[in-house]
Amino acid sequence: MRNKLGKTLLIIIAIVGLVTLTGCNKTTKTKTNNKTNEIVGSWEYQGGGDYIYTFKEDETGTYKVGSTTMEFTYKTEGKKLSITYKGNTEPFETEYSIKNNVLNVVDSLGNDTLYNKK
Repeated sequence: MRNKLGKTLLIIIAIVGLVTLTGCNKTTKTKTNNKTNEIVGSWEYQGGGDYIYTFKEDETGTYKVGSTTMEFTYKTEGKKLSITYKGNTEPFETEYSIKNNVLNVVDSLGNDTLYNKK
């Protein structure tokens, strides 16, 4: 009887341990993903004018040019940024970097385009 009770307790402890570790693993992944998504926020063009990118956590965003606002979806992988504007099927793909709250996006001509975090 005592041997069966010991085995039962051992199995229960193992199950509780597995459930606890599985729950911790999901929390860790979520925190890591949020941390690496440094592009989330609003970015204003350094060169003047009214050009503002806004990237949301759900991988959607807007690009405001004067009084015109364009919606888009985006993905980041490493230092690659892919933006697909609403109504377009082909994404605009580029490299980007962020340093000291400055977003550097390489434009379609290969030039660095700098945006300050708002």
